[in-house]
Amino acid sequence: MLTYTYNHESSNNHQELSLANQQLILQALSSMPMQLQQKEKSLQIENTKLKSENIELQSQLNKIENKQQELINEIQDLKQLVKRVYQEGEVQIQYQKQKNQQLKYKNESLTKALLNLQNNLETFAQLKNLSRYIDDFEISRNSVMEDSYIQ
Repeated sequence: MLTYTYNHESSNNHQELSLANQQLILQALSSMPMQLQQKEKSLQIENTKLKSENIELQSQLNKIENKQQELINEIQDLKQLVKRVYQEGEVQIQYQKQKNQQLKYKNESLTKALLNLQNNLETFAQLKNLSRYIDDFEISRNSVMEDSYIQ
């Protein structure tokens, strides 16, 4: 009898365990939709947050892209300005080179004219001295002639 009782108790335990397991499984299955709903709700909340962050990041990206385009346009404008200034500088340099060349020619001409003038002044001074000498000579000759005529 001992064995029977043991077997009977064992069978009762097994049925109780089986019933407890079934209840646990039923509880787990019944609570599973609620857990899934809660998980789905938290995922929806997270999804909404991520969508909001995505919209904000897209807005920031658009602002950055617009700023980038503005900077690209500004760089292109500056390149054109530098190119124009360089070209104007080249034109100015060519103009100044031509003007310097003209001034060199004028300077050379004026230097030659000055030398000619100095030579002419020296010649004029010599001619003036010669003229005085001739005048003095004629005066003294006339004086000598008058003296000899008077005598």
